[in-house]
Amino acid sequence: MRINDILSLGIKGMSKRKFRTALTVLTVIIGVATIVSLISLVSGVSASVSQSLSSIGPTTVYMSSRGPGSIFTNQQVAEIESLPNVSSVIPILRLSANVTTLTGASSSVTVLGIQNSSLSSVLGSLNFASGGLYSDNGQPQAAVGYSIAYPTGATSSEVQPNQPLYLTNIASNGGSSTATILPTGVLGDYGTSFFVDPDTSVFVPLAEAEALTNKYSYNVLVIKATSLQSTSSLDTMLTDIFGNSATILSVQSLTSTVESITGSISLLLGSIGGISLIVAGVGILSIMMVSVSERTREIGILKSIGFKQRDILTLFLSEALIIGLLGGALGSIVGIGGAYALPAILSHGFSSSSSAAPAPTSAHAGFSRGGARGFGGGGSFGGGASSSGSGSISSISPVITPGTILLAISLAVAISVLSGFYPAWRASRIDPIQALRSE
Repeated sequence: MRINDILSLGIKGMSKRKFRTALTVLTVIIGVATIVSLISLVSGVSASVSQSLSSIGPTTVYMSSRGPGSIFTNQQVAEIESLPNVSSVIPILRLSANVTTLTGASSSVTVLGIQNSSLSSVLGSLNFASGGLYSDNGQPQAAVGYSIAYPTGATSSEVQPNQPLYLTNIASNGGSSTATILPTGVLGDYGTSFFVDPDTSVFVPLAEAEALTNKYSYNVLVIKATSLQSTSSLDTMLTDIFGNSATILSVQSLTSTVESITGSISLLLGSIGGISLIVAGVGILSIMMVSVSERTREIGILKSIGFKQRDILTLFLSEALIIGLLGGALGSIVGIGGAYALPAILSHGFSSSSSAAPAPTSAHAGFSRGGARGFGGGGSFGGGASSSGSGSISSISPVITPGTILLAISLAVAISVLSGFYPAWRASRIDPIQALRSE
């Protein structure tokens, strides 16, 4: 019998039981949508992380002092520059402070003293929402992070060029002071970043940071290797030299770690979707067993007019195939929509949680962000996501590939056909005489 005729009979058989068929297809849709949306979202996170890391250069190695104090002197910087496979060394003086704007809003930020010519190498690229970069001529100038100028809920910038900002409680190795700085520009919204969070940082000339603390050594070094192949050996060499006195992390090793973690997460989430499909397969098996029982007389009639066992088997398998294809196609569409909707939903959830949280206690009112980010206190490397979390989540774009769609649909079809095989086999083995006698 022709395949077209068998498929036509299969569709007619399913159309007689629309509600049951719809529920069966729905179980497949849920499983496929779960696989597509979760894997695409994790792929988007991985791509976002990799892009953020690649923007600052795969040959970059970060060093941060362990414990309080600045341990990298100018002599040590010169010695590191003389090491083999080192292209350049960028010294940074990291401080913690409170910044107060003219409106009276105050927030805890990270102050990073760095030469203006080196800032683009650390951030990957310079993106200004307004104004421009400070100069290294000894003036108390600064480039301000986007979230400081535009705190949550702000409709206009609270930082204007050449309108003074006040840095208080500036701390480095236990010391403190107060300073007035003039912002020359507001950086654009960088979103998720690593090592240095531009959105919650204030960048000042290195000489200005040294003058504020009266310290002429550094607690952070950004080292560029001469090539990607030499990055690993340079990482090992620096670890041997500084030992436990410094935290050393290369972009190359972090990228490998992120790819490994996101790969494991993708596998885990894909397995969850696969479990949903297995549950759908059990449902298909149950529904088709009921269908075979209900259609016993129909099977007998088909056999009496010349249908062979393989024709009956193919007929019921075609119904399982149609369920898998239909559920896979619709589930892929739902999964794509879910992949784009999940970041917005999660972002809204985090925003609601943040707004419900009690306000931090401070001598200043109106904290817009919690805590300084970037290179964490005590020499550890801090994450770059915003403190509220909502901005970084909502900015994630899922990565939907044909391979993911094909995998999900293939799994749906395979599980549907495998689940329908036993009922189809049972139907093909029914004795036509006994089937015609059934009511």
